[in-house]
Amino acid sequence: MGANKITFNVDDAQTGMPVVWDVANDRGADLDEICAAIASRRPEIDSILYKHGGLLVRGFERLRTAEDFERVILQVTPDLLDYVGGTSPRKSAHGKIMTATYVPPTWSIPLHQEMAYTRTPPDRITFFCEKPATFGGGYSTLGDMRIALDKIDPAVRRKFDRHGLQLRRTLPSRQTLHLKPGVQKPWPEVFGADDPKVVERIVAEKGWRAEWWNEDTLLLWQDLLPAVKLHPVTGEAIWCNQAHFFAPSCMTAWAQEDRRVADYEAIANARASTPEILDNIFFGNGEPVPDDDALHVYRVLRALERPIQLKQGDLLMLDNLIFAHGRTAFTGERSILVALARAGSH
Repeated sequence: MGANKITFNVDDAQTGMPVVWDVANDRGADLDEICAAIASRRPEIDSILYKHGGLLVRGFERLRTAEDFERVILQVTPDLLDYVGGTSPRKSAHGKIMTATYVPPTWSIPLHQEMAYTRTPPDRITFFCEKPATFGGGYSTLGDMRIALDKIDPAVRRKFDRHGLQLRRTLPSRQTLHLKPGVQKPWPEVFGADDPKVVERIVAEKGWRAEWWNEDTLLLWQDLLPAVKLHPVTGEAIWCNQAHFFAPSCMTAWAQEDRRVADYEAIANARASTPEILDNIFFGNGEPVPDDDALHVYRVLRALERPIQLKQGDLLMLDNLIFAHGRTAFTGERSILVALARAGSH
């Protein structure tokens, strides 16, 4: 069956959820046919993402591997990106196709826009479900950040708008990784380099700032950015930052909600004794974001989460500005792959 013969059952997007295309007539289409079908619908896919923020494509039974995923997603976003400077622990699966974060399955992942703490985050993020969670949980969570903006307390927004935000990360070496509570990612993995001089060159090229602390731990200040961005195509104002993710008060609340008792205690102890070991988020004037403000944003975004259980072979395409994404905890094995990309010409 040719690409033009493949049809989809379409479920229009509900508030805060993606449009769903479910293959109606040829679930066993081969990879060439799948690629042709997706390529022929690229303008329609772009339109859906700019309007609704997300598209879930499901039902292609022969879409199975990282290589398959790469071939298909290149039909829509040919400009795939690497993950240099990213915060999540992840690995390469094939070329620029990566695993989703491999923090322990007992952790949830709060909503966030990928690399929102950098000046040029990806325009698009696409998830491919290689294997759903075998014993339950592992829902992908989504939240429309246009809605989030309307729910943020205006007084909090004024503070964020006045000063902008800057993430300071504490990046241990591989040998000292165990000393840092919370999300753990060593600086050689962040930069893809074991040579401090190479790391310093990358930092300079990115326009960031860094200093070595305790010889083998890197304190990294990333871009100073506005808390709200305008969408480059629609012009809509959208909440876009990770103050709720990296503020120590929010890391504590997150650990408590997940019932990660040891991590909760380690974060609390670090806040009291060695706060430098924790990531933190600062206003542009150098002051840390107050706990109450960060927790307000955290609770607004937690309340916005909408779950989707991805099935094997599903493609979930998101506009990385409009939709934030996360994950619920799970049991058993789960394999989700990720592609980051530029959207192309606007």
